[in-house]
Amino acid sequence: MICDVASQPALTARAALRVASPFPVSKRVVRSRVKPSQPADALFERARIQGLNAIDPDQRSGHLARVIGEVAEAVAEIVLAEHGYTLFWQITTPGIHGVDLLFLSPDDSVLALEVKGTLQRGTIPRLTPSRLRQMSREWLNNPANPAMAEWSLQADDLYAGVMLIDLASPLYRLALSSNFEHYAPVVDPAELASLRLLLASSRLLVRETLVPQPLVDEQP
Repeated sequence: MICDVASQPALTARAALRVASPFPVSKRVVRSRVKPSQPADALFERARIQGLNAIDPDQRSGHLARVIGEVAEAVAEIVLAEHGYTLFWQITTPGIHGVDLLFLSPDDSVLALEVKGTLQRGTIPRLTPSRLRQMSREWLNNPANPAMAEWSLQADDLYAGVMLIDLASPLYRLALSSNFEHYAPVVDPAELASLRLLLASSRLLVRETLVPQPLVDEQP
C-alpha cells in the first residue's frame, strides 16, 4: 500500500537504512576476500566468527578497521555486479577520503556509493562527521574528493547511495538518493535495475508498510 509522501517524514540515509530490506550475503563471498595468512585478516576472521568480544578493545581499530572497510567494499562490488553494475573507480590509497566507489548502473546512471562495514550485528555505522556532511552535494563537489575530480563529475551528474555491509550476519542494506538529502530504502532487488525509475518514484510515493527495524547506532 502506498500514500502521499507529504504525509510521511523524509528519510535521511541512516533512517532509510533502518527500513531497507536486509539481503543475505554468502559467507563464501566474505571468506573469499580474506587472507588468513595475513595477521590483520586473521584478526578479522576471529572477530567475524567468534564476535568482537573475542578481540581486545585496543585491537578493534587500526588494522582491523582497515580490513573491515576493504572487505565491505569488495562485498559491495560483488553484490552490485550481480545486479548489472560496473565498478569504474575506487579508493586504493590508504588515508585518502572521499567517495568509496563509483558504478555505472544498468540504466547508464552513475552511482557514487559510500560503504559502511561492521562486525556488530544489527548496527548502522554513522556517516563520517566533518565540516561538509558526508555524501552531501557540497561534499561531493569538493575539489579534494578524488573520484569526482578524476572523472570531472559534479553531484548533478550522479546518484548517491549508502550501503551497510553487516559482515557478522552477513547481510547488506542499501539506501539511494537523487538530491543528497532524502534517501529511498531499497526493499526489492528488482528496484536496482533502474535508479532513475526508483528515485523518480520515491519523490512522489512512499510505502506505508515500511517499519523501522530496531537497529543499534554505532560510532564510526
